[in-house]
Formats: sequence, structure tokens, C-alpha cells
Amino acid sequence: MSVQPVVRYASLTDVGMRRSANQDDLTVRLCKEYSEWGTMGHLFVVADGMGGHSVGDLASRITVETLPLAFVKSDAETPSLRLAGAVNAANRAIGEKARENPEFSDMGTTCSALSLSAEGAWIAHVGDSRVYRLRHGVIEQLTFDHSLQWEMIRQGRATAENSELLHPKNVITRCLGANKHLEIDVEGPFDVRAGDQFLLCSDGLTGHVTDSEMGAVVNLLPAAEASRMLIDLANSRGGTDNTTVVIAVVEEYPAVKNPTIESQAGQTESRGPADQVTAARRAVWGRVSIVLFGLFALSGLILLMTSWQNTGLSLVSGALLLGFVQLIMSTRRHTTVEVGESGHAASQALMGVREPAECSPYRRESAELGLEFLDLLSQGQGELTSAAIDNGWRLDVEELTRLSRQAAVAREDKLPGSGLYEYAKALRILMKEFTGHMRPRG
Repeated sequence: MSVQPVVRYASLTDVGMRRSANQDDLTVRLCKEYSEWGTMGHLFVVADGMGGHSVGDLASRITVETLPLAFVKSDAETPSLRLAGAVNAANRAIGEKARENPEFSDMGTTCSALSLSAEGAWIAHVGDSRVYRLRHGVIEQLTFDHSLQWEMIRQGRATAENSELLHPKNVITRCLGANKHLEIDVEGPFDVRAGDQFLLCSDGLTGHVTDSEMGAVVNLLPAAEASRMLIDLANSRGGTDNTTVVIAVVEEYPAVKNPTIESQAGQTESRGPADQVTAARRAVWGRVSIVLFGLFALSGLILLMTSWQNTGLSLVSGALLLGFVQLIMSTRRHTTVEVGESGHAASQALMGVREPAECSPYRRESAELGLEFLDLLSQGQGELTSAAIDNGWRLDVEELTRLSRQAAVAREDKLPGSGLYEYAKALRILMKEFTGHMRPRG
């Protein structure tokens, strides 16, 4: 008897502390039949709209309404093409709506779509919303940010350390609705195992909460509580944007055949956009080495047939050595696919799919709960409590004190999950009060 996939999820979207309207949107479609899961898979989508008070809301809403329908109706042969085609359908729908009304001409939206199917995890991605995978205490970013900062780093015109000083953070380089011909990053298929968790989110979350903090929360709390705490945490730190969170929890999953080559679980090194520069250099080296290999080999063969046999033998040996070096270099990176003119790649080219220069994960961080994070939560709770008291807001101080004490006890007893859960409940009490008083009235 084959293993039946069991995937549960929690999702939440919030307007934040500075905005009067929520331009984020999301949708989730779980397969009803096992056969349906085998052909298309479960679908999770996050969209972050832009372009004015109501226009951004319209763009993200069109995306989450159009994409699932196109995904289901598609006759594409593979989940990756089905997913990319659905994103393209959403892009066309936004463009058609924009042409109907000049006021909609500048609307657009990010889109991060995840499919969990028999092939594994496939991602179609445009913009700076993100998809993460959490496994064995490590959180991995599976998408590349289409932002000015990340693009400048990839081109070698900035570094991870100085990019925020040189380039604004909120400028994206790609979105749905901006162009008829859309470039889509298609990532996968990634291995999926029981116990994995996938996090989709808008930049309202990543702008305020670090990868390691997100990983710790998702790792230790049930999905519903984790999504609520992540949004509360973003709001407690300013809530400058709308925030959307979708957490997919894999409880049972059949073995995935032929997934993307994965590195060993438990690694925590960071592979941010700076690694794109390395990928580009490797690509140049690959082309140069091929040309040199051909020249050496051809010259060597010609000389072997003349009186210069020793020189010819040296050139042939050099060509073989160069080929061996190139083979070693190629095994040190993930496999990449260039869009060609036939078969699967040609279909992707027709749909505007761009295979990324370097396969994800793009970054890895430890998802283990650290004492520093608990200290920040304790400090934040104290500051919010004091602010609420100073403003004369009604607050159950006794309950907050009790939760704080229980969190401290759990920390002393080395039960980080229990401590985090108590802080999550305290933060919910505080942010419920703060959002009622502080957020703009729409």
C-alpha cells in the first residue's frame, strides 16, 4: 500500500500597523483525490500587491483567483509547466484588467506559488515574497528576491554588507502586471519528507523578522500559533507593511523520485545573492574552458600527424587535464538548465520561464531557539506593557506577569518550546490591545 500524502496548513494575513488597507492576498488548494495529487499537487500561493490604495489589492486578488483555476485546468505535462502557466495566466488577467481602466495601469503584484506533488516541491516565483523550507532545525530560503538589492549583489555592484546603504530595500525588479512577457523563476523539484514545513510569506514579515527567528517559531509552535506569532512579532516591531504567512506542515509523504540534488541536512552556512556572482564566474569559466579544450585537442591531433608528435601529445594531455578540471568544477554546484529550443526547455521559453543561474537554497540559517531571541521577546513584552500602562489602556497585567514568569521558568528548565509558547500568548494579548488603538482607521 502506497503512502498517502498528509499535508496540513495554517494561513493568516494582516494589514499591519501603518497601512489602512491590506494589499496582500493568499490562497490554498489541497487535492481531494490521490490521483489529483499525483498529476498537479497541493497548491499554496502568496501575493503582495502594489500600485495605490485599491489597485494593489485588485492585482493580488486577481492573482489568487486566476492562478488556482488555471492551475487545475492546465493540460501541461509536468507540475512545473502547470505552475508556470498558471502564473502567466494571472499575469495576463492583470494586464487585461489594467487595459480596461487607465487608473489601473500601474498595478502589479508579487507571486510565490508552491506545489507539493508526487514529483516533490515545485516553486514558481516573481518578486520579493519568499518560500522557505524548514527541516532538521535549519530554515532554507528557496526563492531569489527580485529586488534591487539582490540584483545589485548578483551583478557584483554591491555586497551583502553594504547593499542596504547603497540601494533602497523596497524596490523590486520584477512583478506580475508590469509586462506582457513575464520572467518566472521555476525552482525544483525539491525533496519532500515527513516532518518538513514550508513557509510562504510577504516582505511585511521578512522586513521585521529574521530567518532564524522565523525558523524557531515555526519549528517549535503549532502552525496556527506560529503564523499568529509571526504576524504579532512583525507588528510589534513597527508593522510597516501588510504581512501574510502560510505554513504547510508535511505529516506523511511518499518518497520523491529524482529530486534536485540536495546538500546535507543540518548545514547552516549562508548562501545569499552574493553567490550569484560566483555562479556567473563559473559560467564564464565553463565557456572559456570549452573553447580552450577544443583548441588544445584539435591542435594536438594535427601535430600528432606531423613531425611535432611530442608537442601534439602535450597539447592533447593538456586538453584532457582541462576537461578533468572542468568536470570537477561542474560537480561543485547544483545542476542548472539552460532554456533551449526543444522539448521541456522550449516550452518553458514560450511561457517566459527563466531557470535561475544558481539553484536554491539561496540562504540557510539555524532554526534553533537561541537565548538572544528569548531575551528580545522578554524585553519587547516589558516595553509594550509599560507603553500600554502609560497610555492608560486596559490591560490584564496580572496575566502578562504570570505568562512572563512561566516563560522564565521554562527557560530555566531548558524547555524552549514552552517558553516561546508563553511569550506568544503574552504577545497576542499586547498586540490585540495595540492594534486596536494604534493602527490607522481605513
